[in-house]
Amino acid sequence: MADELIDIYDENMNFLGTASKSQAHKEGLWHMTFHCWIVKKASDGHHRIWLQLRSKEKDCYPSLLDTSAAGHLRSGEKPKDGIREVEEEIGLQISPDNLTKLFTDKKIAPENNCEFAHTYLFETDKNISNLKLQAEEVDGIVEASVDDLINLFNRKVEKVFVTGLMKNEENQYLPHTGFVTAADFVPHGDNYYLKVMTTIKRFCNGGE
Repeated sequence: MADELIDIYDENMNFLGTASKSQAHKEGLWHMTFHCWIVKKASDGHHRIWLQLRSKEKDCYPSLLDTSAAGHLRSGEKPKDGIREVEEEIGLQISPDNLTKLFTDKKIAPENNCEFAHTYLFETDKNISNLKLQAEEVDGIVEASVDDLINLFNRKVEKVFVTGLMKNEENQYLPHTGFVTAADFVPHGDNYYLKVMTTIKRFCNGGE
């Protein structure tokens, strides 16, 4: 995959110039990313979040669960332009107008990866079984209860139940059920996941 050119910033989000993605990661340069969390609201309050399983071939955090769809903003792109990642990775076409902004998270990830993560929510009525996943990037999609994930990252439970699709050795996506732990997630940190899940829960419950 080509090394993309991205915009870089100072720690106060003032634009400085451009650099390759690999250079930004190597040198700890601040840059912008797009995170889209996809939720299925439920009338009984048991709202469910889609979690992407990163490909085992990824250079960064292979075979770990992550945001429903995410990626780096290319040079010149605005935050919502990252919506292309949703279609590329999981085959879901959505309009930028249907995104709900949750927050912009300023974080330093492991290996000095300095990001302004523009974090959005999209509400869907689709089923995971209908998705067209990008085999090079995605080894699976599963969904879990928002409340279960809150309990997981509050360390009240050790594992949560998930259901969805996983790729087998023949590169086929097959139905999957099982349990995952906090160690199965990209290490964004408990506080980040709790911030996401509690914000989504408030949104789904009408801002309560």
